[in-house]
Amino acid sequence: MAKKICDFCLSESKGLFGGHEKLADGHHICKNCKSIIRNYGLEVKYDLFQKLVTAQPNLTDMIMDAWLEDHSPEEELARFYPEPSILLHDGEHCMNELKASITVKKDSIPETVAPAHIAEVSKKTINDIPDTLERKDAQKVEGKLYETEVALYFMSDHFINCHRLGYIKRNMDNNDRISVVTPKYAYTYRVSHADLFFLRERFYQKCNAAKNNKQQHLIYISNDNEFTITPGVYDIPKLLRPGRYRVKAINDAGLHVRDSLGRVRDYYESEEAIDISEGSILECTGEYRLEWIGEKE
Repeated sequence: MAKKICDFCLSESKGLFGGHEKLADGHHICKNCKSIIRNYGLEVKYDLFQKLVTAQPNLTDMIMDAWLEDHSPEEELARFYPEPSILLHDGEHCMNELKASITVKKDSIPETVAPAHIAEVSKKTINDIPDTLERKDAQKVEGKLYETEVALYFMSDHFINCHRLGYIKRNMDNNDRISVVTPKYAYTYRVSHADLFFLRERFYQKCNAAKNNKQQHLIYISNDNEFTITPGVYDIPKLLRPGRYRVKAINDAGLHVRDSLGRVRDYYESEEAIDISEGSILECTGEYRLEWIGEKE
C-alpha cells in the first residue's frame, strides 16, 4: 500500500497510528501540521497561509512566488486582505489586524478617550507612549495593532501610537512580540504569532508588485556610486555590484535581500546600511536611494 504524503510538510505517513488525514478538498495532512495550523487560529484546509506556517522559513518566499504564478494578485488581495473592523484614511489598505498589548508607565496614560477609528487619527490625537522596563507604576494596556501600507497603529481605549513602517524590527527570533525602535524610543507590542504578521506583510507586498507588473527594474544613476532604485528585482552582480550600501528611503514600502540559499532579510529604517553579497537578489517594492560605500564594513 502506497504511503500518503502530507501536502503541507511533504512527510510520509508512518506506522499504524501515523496515517495522514484526508481533507474535504482531497489533500492530505499529518497530525503535526494540523496541530500547527489550529494553533495559529487558521482553518484546517489547503490554502496559502496554512502552507506558509507549516513550511521551513527559507521556503516561504518560494511558496509565495509559486502561489502567485497560479493565482490572480487582485483576487488574492481581496480574499486575504478584506476591509478591517474600523475605518481607515482614504487610500489606506490594511495588511494586518491583531490583538496586542504594551506595558507603559501608568501616569503616562491619558484620561481622555482615544478615537476609535484610524480615519479619525491625526497628529494631535497620536500619543506615542513608549515601553517601560520598570515594574513600579507600570500598566499593561490591551489594544489592537493595525498595519497599513502607510503606518503601524496601536489603538487602545485611551491612547494611540503611530509608527513609520521602517522602524519595525524584522528578522527577530522572538515570535511573541513586534518591536518598533525609533531614534528616541522603543515600543514592544506583545502578540501571538508575530511570524504570521510578517508573512502577511510580505505577501501583500508581493501581490502589489505582481499586480503592477513590478517584476522589471529601473535604476536612476546619479554617479558611479549613487543611484535610485524603483520597484523590481535586482540580480547581484548582474545589475548591482556586491558590497555594502548606505540606504535612504524615498518610499519605504519594502526592501529585501534574498541570499543564494533563499534566506530573506528585510531592511528597516533604523539601519544605516545593508550588505549585498554576490549571488543574492535585491527585491524592491518601494523606492530607495543607494550609495555604494565599499565591499566590506
